[in-house]
Amino acid sequence: MEPTPNPFSLPGGPVTVVLIHGFTGSPLELRPVAEALQAEGYGVEAPLLAGHGTCVDDLMSILPSQWMEQIDSLIDQLVQRGQRVVVGGLSLGSILALQAGLRWPTVEAVLAYSPPIVSGDPRAPIAPLLARVLPSVQRAADDFVDPDTAGRIWTYERWPSRCSVRVLDLMASTRRHLADLRQPLLVIASNRDRVIARRGVELLLKRTGSDRVVMHWLERSGHLITADAQWQTVADQTLMFLQSL
Repeated sequence: MEPTPNPFSLPGGPVTVVLIHGFTGSPLELRPVAEALQAEGYGVEAPLLAGHGTCVDDLMSILPSQWMEQIDSLIDQLVQRGQRVVVGGLSLGSILALQAGLRWPTVEAVLAYSPPIVSGDPRAPIAPLLARVLPSVQRAADDFVDPDTAGRIWTYERWPSRCSVRVLDLMASTRRHLADLRQPLLVIASNRDRVIARRGVELLLKRTGSDRVVMHWLERSGHLITADAQWQTVADQTLMFLQSL
């Protein structure tokens, strides 16, 4: 069966974990971890971000504010239903999760998987220039450890240049406000990740205003840690963190 990029909702108990996918990706990359969380009684909501799941042209004009409005609406619905809410995400999704934590004091914790606090893409410094001449650029090469990972995800093959610049601006804004984050924070990243810079993860750990921070480094995963070889470790670490709240 061909992988599909649809959003999904998994019912659970009084705590719902909102899981946000990465740039040009889809909720499918979060499915293994989401199902592990549901098996332990957590509800999961995995939205499809605007401009994703169709064709890359649909992502060209999207603004990060549209994604944040989506997440805000979802959190508001969950709070109105009396749910306790945790927000997490992969890559860009982790930036949006951190932003949600900054805007919503009622969010009980933030999960940051492969957080791109600083980009590891060597093209990032010239992204504004590229955006002037190229509508899109090739997505960074896959760094999967498990070759079966490709069958567990759905993604665009190219990055829209102007939207990529907006994402970099969002990352910079997030860096400036890390000290305002107060929720317990779980950070999981891989030493093999070529998409993000390790110094960005270290910056997050240093600057966050969270009183409780748990960090776990992986050794056998690429950037998509929620779908690659050690996704079960990601799920196990997440469950231990959630159960300790």
